[in-house]
Amino acid sequence: MALSKFLDPKNNLSFKKMFDSEKNKNILIHFLNDILDFSSSDQIKEIEFLSTIMDPKIAFDKSSIVDVLHWY
Repeated sequence: MALSKFLDPKNNLSFKKMFDSEKNKNILIHFLNDILDFSSSDQIKEIEFLSTIMDPKIAFDKSSIVDVLHWY
């Protein structure tokens, strides 16, 4: 079986490798604006990468790990 030299963007690990870093922020912004078909007035101009690990407020609660955190 021949392996492609390119990452498959449908794979979660590949997707994170391509888009989940400050150095690829412009690529992610462009991708989101294109995929969401935002008009020029609604376009995403800036994103902020936050920690994906949400520590519990109480020590015995479970911690959570999220991929996307969105707010207006």
